[in-house]
Order: sequence, then C-alpha cells, then structure tokens
Amino acid sequence: MLSGFPSSDEASAGGARQWRAAGFFSGDNRHVMLFTLAAIPMGAIGAVTAWALYHLINIFTGLAFYGKFTLQTPVYPPTEGLGARALVIPVAGALAVGLMARYGTSRIRGHGIPEAMEAVLTNGSRISAKVAIFKPISAAIAVGTGGPFGAEGPIIQTGGAIGSLIGQAFNLTASERRILLACGAAAGMVGIFNTPLAAVALAIELLLFEFRLRSLAPVVVASAVAAACRTVLLGSAVMFHVSAPVTLGSPVNLVWLAPLGVFVGMSAALLSRSLYAVEEFFDRLRVSMIVKPALGAVALGLVALIEPRVLGMGYTTITDTLNGSYSNPTLALLAIGKSVALIFSLGAGTSGGLLAPMLLIGAALGVGYGRGVAVIAPGVGLSPAMCGVVAMSGVFSAAARTPLTSFLFAFELTGDYRAVVPLMIGCMFADVTARVFTRESVMTERLAQRGLLAPRYLEPHPLATLRVRDVMRGAVEAVSASMPLAAVARALTNVETEPYRWALPVIADDGKLVGMTTRGELMRAMADRRNHARPAGDFAATAVVCATPDEPLSEAVERMLDGDFGLLPVVSANDSAHLVGVLTRGAALRADLHRRESERSRERFLRWRARTPSVPRDTSPAS
Repeated sequence: MLSGFPSSDEASAGGARQWRAAGFFSGDNRHVMLFTLAAIPMGAIGAVTAWALYHLINIFTGLAFYGKFTLQTPVYPPTEGLGARALVIPVAGALAVGLMARYGTSRIRGHGIPEAMEAVLTNGSRISAKVAIFKPISAAIAVGTGGPFGAEGPIIQTGGAIGSLIGQAFNLTASERRILLACGAAAGMVGIFNTPLAAVALAIELLLFEFRLRSLAPVVVASAVAAACRTVLLGSAVMFHVSAPVTLGSPVNLVWLAPLGVFVGMSAALLSRSLYAVEEFFDRLRVSMIVKPALGAVALGLVALIEPRVLGMGYTTITDTLNGSYSNPTLALLAIGKSVALIFSLGAGTSGGLLAPMLLIGAALGVGYGRGVAVIAPGVGLSPAMCGVVAMSGVFSAAARTPLTSFLFAFELTGDYRAVVPLMIGCMFADVTARVFTRESVMTERLAQRGLLAPRYLEPHPLATLRVRDVMRGAVEAVSASMPLAAVARALTNVETEPYRWALPVIADDGKLVGMTTRGELMRAMADRRNHARPAGDFAATAVVCATPDEPLSEAVERMLDGDFGLLPVVSANDSAHLVGVLTRGAALRADLHRRESERSRERFLRWRARTPSVPRDTSPAS
C-alpha cells in the first residue's frame, strides 16, 4: 500500500459520510440548527452583559462626579460646573485603567473591536477570561470618570469574549468559536443600542468575514433575542430621539449630500491618521503603561476645562446636537474638542469605545453643514437634522469602512425611515472618499501595524463558483496495469515529465481505473531486480480518493488538501471506474484566473450604430 493514500476502511468511512451528507439532516444542516439554537441563550447573555455594563458606567459616573451611588443616568456633565475636577477626575480614572492594563491584561487597551478582530484572525477565536472580566470594568471606570468614549467597543469585545469562552468550554473548531464570538458581540451591541440589523451587519463586516447561512442564522437569532431582552431591561425607545424635522425636501436635494459625504470622508480620514499618529507617539514613549493613559487624560481634561460636554459618552449631547440646541460656534467647539479629546485619550491606551465620539463629531459637522446650506441656498428644504444624521453615519462608515453597518445603525438609532436614502448616499460618498486618503481603516490600522492582514472584501471564493470539469485536465496520461515495471520505468525516464505526472493513474486494458501510483514508488520498486518483470498494477494503491466532474471544485480541493494529494483522478459520476480526467493542484490554483479575467477583460457587445466600411479615396491626378 502506498503511503499518502487512504486505506480501504478510510475510503468506506468517507463513502458513508458522503451518503449521510446527502440527506436533509446532513452535517452542515445539523451544524446550522445546533448553533442557531445555541444563539438563543447567547442573545440573552449578551443583553444582560450590556445592561450590567450600562449600569456600571452610571455607578462610576455618579460616584466620580456626584459623590453618590446611582443606577440612573445622571445629568452629564453636572450643570453646576466642574472646575478643576474636569482635569483631576479623568486623570484618576486613567491611572486606574493603567493599573488594570499593567497587572490585569494589556488587551483591555483600545476600543475593543480590533482586539476582537485579531482574536478571530490569529488566535482561533480564543479570547481569555481576563478580557471578559477586566474589559467591562476598565471601560466603565474610563467612561464613568469622563473618558470621551462610548460603550459599544467594550461591550462588543466583552460579549465576544463570553461567546469565545463558551466555545472554548466545548470541543469546537475555530470557525465554530468564531460564530459564538460573533453572536456574543452582536447581542452585546443590541443590548446597548437596540440596533439588531446594524449588529448583524457589523458582525458580518468586521468579525465573520463571510456571508453564509452557518454563521448568519445564529447571529440573526442572537440579535433578535437580545433586542427582545433589551426591551425588558432598558426599554424599547430609540437611542436618539430627534424632535427636529428630519426632512429632505425635493429629491433633487440629494445632490447636496454628495459634498457632505466627501467632507465627512476627509474628516474621518484625518481623524484616523491623527489617532494612530498619537498612538505611535505613545508607543515610543518610554513611560510605564500605568502612566500613559493618565497623560492622555491630561489632554482630555484641558479640553474639558473649555468645553465640558466632551466628557463621557455624550449620548444626550448627540441628541441635543441633532435637535439644533447648540449655536454654530458651540458645534465647532464640540467637533474639534471631542476629536482632540478622543485622539489623545484613546491613543494613550485607555479603554473605551470609538463609535459614540465619532457619532457626536459627525452630528456636529452635519448640522453645521446643513445650516450652511440654508444660508447659501435658502430655498433648499434640506434640514440640518437630516444632514446631522447623515454625517454621523458617514463618519463611522468612512473611519471603520463599514458602510452597510453605518447607515443601518443611524437609521435604527433615530427610527426615522425618511433618512434611509440620504444615509445610503452620504455613507457611500464618505466611504469612497476615505479610501482615497487612507488604505487602512480605524479598525484595521492597528492590525496592519502588527503585521496582520484583515479581509477587506466579502466576495465568493473562486473555487466555490466552479466545478471540477471547468479546470480538470481531460487528456490523461496513465500507466497500464499490465505493463512490466521495467518498461514503465524506461518510459518515465525517457519522457520529459510534467509536475502533475509525479502521481499517475493506473488503468486496466479496458481503460478502467485500477488505482494510483507515484513516480517515486515505481523507482523505489525498481531497486529490486525481482520486481522488473512484475506488472505495474501490483504497485498501485486501489483505495483512491476521486473527484467527479460536476461536483464543486472547492469540495474536491478540500479532499486534496486533507490527504496532501498532488493529483485527484476524476471519474464519471455513474461509473467510479471510468476515468475521464485528472485534477491537479496547479489547475485548482489557476482557477482564480477566471475571476481575474472577468475583472480585467474589457469587451463591447453592443454598438449604437453600424460601422460603415471605409472607402479609399481616389488620389490619382485628374485626367
């Protein structure tokens, strides 16, 4: 028996597995059903975790700024003013976060989503228990003591960590742990914001990197269950209630959203570049990890002395901004102040979410833009609130490169269906503009600096859209089973051998497939002179893994990789002994040429008018 080929028992087991896979309760279907059921408790766990984090932030906020224990969301910042506390309290909270990063786990630093992405990409979707414990506590301390962050990044990382820990408690694959991680992350996001559609989109765009039923169904169910639980725990009201008119006026006014998207995209690119420039500065700074967050908090405190509304999550400030409660100078101060506070606080390594500050920055920019349009073109019915909603979604879309998540998120946060079409246009222009100025997003820049490559696109793998017959080699050069070994060896020595012929089918005189052999096996057998007269069929492996012409190329390649085969014989689906071709590794790799050809080859099939044949002009001299 040749090494590298399955035994007859293994081949029988593989056939039984294929027979079971043909039914409705196949392995894939059972997988989807089991994980969809598991998503139900995951949704409830994520919602409860979000509820706990939300109240934990309220507790630290009440203790830090009011000196009392409360579960209710306090008026923030205090109306009586902060004075020197605007500087002292954030620094104290940042020192506490630094201590937790130093003696707990450094994975709590940052806004959480890149860390969850890194776990998916490099660590088999495994997140440690320390992250599940320290991330929500550190985020609650940072935000509760004035950090200019939101709760979304920490809850996404925390919910993902809980899903990962549950997956690690069972005998699961990395892909299965990834599904549970995404379920926990999406459920946590829903538990805070009540945005189930956006949570599903975010899981697909940033964590799953695929659009398949096996992962989509569990994430959808987890988000739906979390939304139902969130209604009981925190209520069903939208996060930002916009009482100001969100109007577009004439559909022609959509034109005004294109320059808004470009402006927002440029602003998001500048924000991303500035954030990671500051982060690199703090990385090079030879200071203890404990002290670095406090240095960033000093910058935050200095900004807060001028504009205290930059402190904290700022959800109320976002609502007030969209409702037109602030003057134009205040809007400019909010946008600039929140940006500076965010860049230095997060760049220094504090724990907190990035989404809420980006929403505030975008809302301030958008409302200001809408007011400017009203001055330039008074007859335009585009309301500042509409521009604010579009801009806050566009900033997130451009910075995170998640356009689908962004406009769904803004729609669900405001609950205003009239904003859907403007959101789609604004997000797309913002996203495209940001890609012109920055290659990486705010989610992937840090990963790229660590040498990691995050998928940028969701597209079908070329092997999943082809069948074996599309790439197989039909002209088969095989070894006759009855030919003496010496004659076969001479033929292989005298003929220039292509790489795929290192593995060779062995066929009977009637053309039926007998088995497989290798060039190396035949040459080793030639070392014993007693084998020279024996037929080549004696040295063939009869238990052969095969492919059929009509099966998906991806399935055949998977079997090829599992067995480390360089070649698979392709047999008829009706007759497993009828050899019709071979599938080589090179042919499978070249399958990607089909996709690249469709992107490079330009052809015109329709013409507006028929091309008239040109008649050569008579240039001979007149007689």
